[in-house]
Amino acid sequence: MKSLIVAAAAMALGTALGFLICGATVRHLRQRVRTLRRQTKTGPPKKMGVMDKVLIFEAVILIAYTVADLAVFWHTGAEPYTLTGCVFGVCGLENGVMGWIKTNKDKAAEAARTSGNGQKADQEEPPTERAEPSDVGI
Repeated sequence: MKSLIVAAAAMALGTALGFLICGATVRHLRQRVRTLRRQTKTGPPKKMGVMDKVLIFEAVILIAYTVADLAVFWHTGAEPYTLTGCVFGVCGLENGVMGWIKTNKDKAAEAARTSGNGQKADQEEPPTERAEPSDVGI
């Protein structure tokens, strides 16, 4: 009986301590998020790009296909492996092409930033004619 009371008290104390720690952590994180949002608030929120929308659409399609595939497997006992390969192959190819496009855009943006296309100060050329030091010819 004594061990049951000790266990219940320990459980209650541990639960209370856990709630207190979680509450303090949540308050701290909320305050941190608020300050970070204030610091990074520079303008209107960015709109979702086409590639992001396509990725979300593909995720929904793949999840729906997987659920439908599991239902077919449950009822028939066989998986349509050719269809599964084709669906995942097409989505993988689409993601690969989008990644390639994104990489090329990033490379082009980096090249534009580092090339001489922008307005930069003229670089000074080192002088070609130099005076000889006084100890030459000694």
